[in-house]
Amino acid sequence: MKLSIAQILRSTLVAAAITFFAYPSMAQKIYKADVGSPGGSSHSMMVTYAKMAKRAGVEIQINSGKTLTVSTYQAGKGKIDFYTGVPFFYKAMKKKIAMYKKKKDAPEVAKKIRYIFSYPAGLTHFLVYENSGIRSFKDFKGKKIFLGPPAGGATYEAKVQIKVGSGYQAGKDYQGVILNWGEGIQAMKDKKIDVLVRPIQLGSALIEQFGLTNKFRLISLPEKALKKGSGLEEFLNEPDYMLTTVQPNSYKGQMNTKPVVQLGYYLFIGTQSMIPQDVVYKATKKFWENIKEVQATAKYMEELDRKTAFAAVNGPLHIGAYKYYKEAGFDIPAIAIPPEAK
Repeated sequence: MKLSIAQILRSTLVAAAITFFAYPSMAQKIYKADVGSPGGSSHSMMVTYAKMAKRAGVEIQINSGKTLTVSTYQAGKGKIDFYTGVPFFYKAMKKKIAMYKKKKDAPEVAKKIRYIFSYPAGLTHFLVYENSGIRSFKDFKGKKIFLGPPAGGATYEAKVQIKVGSGYQAGKDYQGVILNWGEGIQAMKDKKIDVLVRPIQLGSALIEQFGLTNKFRLISLPEKALKKGSGLEEFLNEPDYMLTTVQPNSYKGQMNTKPVVQLGYYLFIGTQSMIPQDVVYKATKKFWENIKEVQATAKYMEELDRKTAFAAVNGPLHIGAYKYYKEAGFDIPAIAIPPEAK
C-alpha cells in the first residue's frame, strides 16, 4: 500500500514527538564549565557543584585543564557558562591590571562576571627535592623553577612571591619554566626542574606523590616577605589571600622539621550574567540543601559554610544565587548584591 505525502509527514512528526518526550535529555541545554586540572580544588569543587546541579535538572559539562584567568575572561565574554576563578581576577579585570593589563575590554567584560560562592581552596607549595640543597628562597638563584601555565594567574603570583622573598626576577636571576599543570608535575618527577611552585589544597595527592619515591621539603616564605611593605600586600590586602602554615609531616616524605609559612587563597565558583536566573537558582539551592554531603567529599570542603561562602566575594552574585540566599536567610554583604536586584 502506498502512503500519501501527508501520511508520511504525519508519521514523521509523530515519531519525532515520541523521541522528544521519551528522551527529554536530548533537548536539554548543556552548560559548559571550565576548571583547572583534576586533583586540585579548582576542579573538585566544580565537579561537586555540577553533581548537585544535575539533581536539580541542570546539566553542566566539565572541561578540565583550563587556565583560570582565561576562563574568567571567557565567561565575561559569554563564551562559557560556569568556571572556577580567583576573586583577585575580578578586581584585576575591572582595573585592567596584572594579568589583564593588555586586555582593552577587560573593564567592560568584568561587568558580566557573577559569583555563586567563594571557598578556602589551598595554598602555594614551593617544593624541592631534599637532595637539591635548596633550603631558602635565596637558593633559587640560577635554578629552573616551574611557575605555572601560560597567561595564568598562578604564574604571576609565583613571580611576585619569588621577587618578594629573594629579590630575584624571572629570566635574569632564575629560569622561569612555563608549562601546563600536568607538564609541570611531570617535569618535576623527571627532575628536569629544580623547584615546583604549585597552588593546591593541603594534603593533595599531587604533592603527596613526591614523597612516595623521594624525600622533599617545602620552602617557607622568609620573614622579610611577611613584613609590612615587602610587596606581598598586593595579595594580602585582598580578601581572597591569607598567610597559612604547613606543619612538619603534613605529607609522607616531607622533611621539614619546622612549620612552613605559605600564601593561602580562596577560589570561587562563578558564572556570567547572561545565564538564566532559574538555572543558577536551582543548581545553587540543591548544592546548599546537600551541604553535609558536599563537606564530606574532601577535607578542604569542610571549611565551606555560610560564613566562608562570601568571605572572599568582592563582586556581584548571580541573581539566581542571590534569590536563593535571600530565601535561605544567608547574611549577604552589600558588595555581593547584583545590579539586577537593586
